[in-house]
Amino acid sequence: MMTRSLRLMLCVLLAAMGPASLAAAKPALVIDADSGRVLYAQEATHRWFPASLTKLMTTYVVLNAVKQGRISLDTPLVYTQRAQEEQPSKMGFPVGTVITVENALKLLIVKSANDLAVTLAEGVGGNVETFVTEMNAVARQLGMRESNFTNPNGWYDPLQVTSARDMAILARAIYRDYPQSAMLYKATGVQLGKRLIRGHNSLLGRFEGADGMKTGFTCPSGFNLVASAQRGQRRLIAVVMGEANAKERTQHAAQMLEAGFGSWTFWRTGQEVQTLASVASEAPNMRAEICEKKKVAPEAVGEVADNGEGDLVGAGPGALKAGLTMSYTGDAQRPLLLEKPEPGPVLQGFLGPNPNGPPEFIALAERLAPPAPVIEKTASGSDVPMPRPRPAKLTK
Repeated sequence: MMTRSLRLMLCVLLAAMGPASLAAAKPALVIDADSGRVLYAQEATHRWFPASLTKLMTTYVVLNAVKQGRISLDTPLVYTQRAQEEQPSKMGFPVGTVITVENALKLLIVKSANDLAVTLAEGVGGNVETFVTEMNAVARQLGMRESNFTNPNGWYDPLQVTSARDMAILARAIYRDYPQSAMLYKATGVQLGKRLIRGHNSLLGRFEGADGMKTGFTCPSGFNLVASAQRGQRRLIAVVMGEANAKERTQHAAQMLEAGFGSWTFWRTGQEVQTLASVASEAPNMRAEICEKKKVAPEAVGEVADNGEGDLVGAGPGALKAGLTMSYTGDAQRPLLLEKPEPGPVLQGFLGPNPNGPPEFIALAERLAPPAPVIEKTASGSDVPMPRPRPAKLTK
């Protein structure tokens, strides 16, 4: 039983958590990653639309396929017409572009590329539908009771739902089963040729110990975040869903993580995240609250309307500067969120086969790559590129 004085201390702590108040009745959860014990849970098993948090499940299924030897990180994938037809956020490569599994994963997480989620699904499952079936099978194996997936990227579908509990279970499973993938979630950008592609997670470089994990946004879902942070040997995972904008999402997650590392360390529910009871609920559609009530154009407030990943435009240095409410930790000298981010790791990406990869994959990539167009002369003598048949899709 929690004593009266302890309850009072907890109420004071929660009341001090600022504009992203826990009283807002949006899903919120903090767990200890190693033990799975719950530090705080609010509506953690209520169904919610995941948006691009879905890509964490896509990543887990792909890494499973690598572990099982069905594919390799060096396996070349072909960017198809179906991938190109996906809505932003996306890379928008020409159809026929070849990219390795590893580089597709980098852009999937950092850029939150909807089209590369399809590319990975087609490469691993043979087609998107088969891959989605595997996503749901893996979710059941992990104990994600509220989750159902209909696509690999999180684009809005009323049947695609999850919960804060399920996302915490998934995040914990990723770090536990595939620790070698941790740099994917920690990276602040991907260098692709001369182009630097920045990520959307504004905790990275601003919150002490932040090292992941994934943002998500659609108008129906609001602003979602699975966040992880490590201090010493202790890692916490926080999930927030349905926030009104990217700034509040970042602040709410930071406040909960800070409390988890500090004041909440003495407060244990004694409950493991897997055991949180399910609640019969339907995911609310946040479109009217998040997008339709805005009086200004979405681009004017630094958001991208209903594009699958509506984070602050250019969420790199300075993205949080305007309007940032600084909350302070117990150390009066250290703000909760740094206004100017510290530099973070940038991954190197490339298109085409891995030049240092196995020769058989290089040969496969060469066969998959679209041939150069045949140049024929017209009667006037001008050069006209003639179309050539597209290569066959990659098969396993």
